[in-house]
Amino acid sequence: MAQKKIGIYGKLESTANSKVENLYVIVNKKSVVFIVKHLLKNEYIAIEHFEQTDEQAEWNPLFAYLQNNSTLIQNYYKNIYFVNNSARLILKQKNNNDDLLLAASELQLIHGNVSEEEIYTTSIGEKHFLVYGVSDKVSSLLTRFFPSGKWQHYASFFLQNVHENEVQVRLFEDYFMLYIIENGQTKLLNYFPLTQEDQNIYTLLNSCINAGVDTNTITLKVWGYIQEKHAFIQKVSPYFAAAQLVALEPKSMCVELNKFGLPNSYSSYFIF
Repeated sequence: MAQKKIGIYGKLESTANSKVENLYVIVNKKSVVFIVKHLLKNEYIAIEHFEQTDEQAEWNPLFAYLQNNSTLIQNYYKNIYFVNNSARLILKQKNNNDDLLLAASELQLIHGNVSEEEIYTTSIGEKHFLVYGVSDKVSSLLTRFFPSGKWQHYASFFLQNVHENEVQVRLFEDYFMLYIIENGQTKLLNYFPLTQEDQNIYTLLNSCINAGVDTNTITLKVWGYIQEKHAFIQKVSPYFAAAQLVALEPKSMCVELNKFGLPNSYSSYFIF
């Protein structure tokens, strides 16, 4: 079994006849995060975070454990979302020639060929859509246990929100996601590994330069910040017009996480 990093539980109010909560299964490269959101209260009421260990490098035992409760889970949650969170994605403009085969070819052209993967697409407004790959093993395991589940990509949840001028950094265990938007137009969407401090600063600033963005006139927003781990954020923030660390929402979950000394480190996951 993968190692549990954190587990916080709220009161589940859904029943088979009155489903008021959604379940999100966020699959990262080396971790899986389960999040429950109360739809009526617009609050997150539970979170579990599992990480792979040296002894356990596959998700099969964890997903097999879920299989034993799959019927119960499907009876209680209104929607189940499988959320892929990886750098293997592209953002495309819609046109009349869009099809899955063409999208898969372009994804492989940019990110390399992976033979055993499922290709998914998610519409982003009227003009764009995301194309991303999920390994056959993970896809088949989850969809077999939870056939009502819907695949999404992490990026799709916030790309559909309205932004104006922001450089967004979303920090995870060993990588960060960079999303740059200027005058309502997406300029860059990419994932980068967290490496040495100077390299992280260079990557962030150089990406802004390549996107044609003047950091002196735009706001830096950061999700998932941990002071001891992400010192480069403090050093790079003076290059921007303003900087904002986005705290956890809602406050009820923030209070619970504060008990573990984690006021901001999970805010990247609370985006739905």
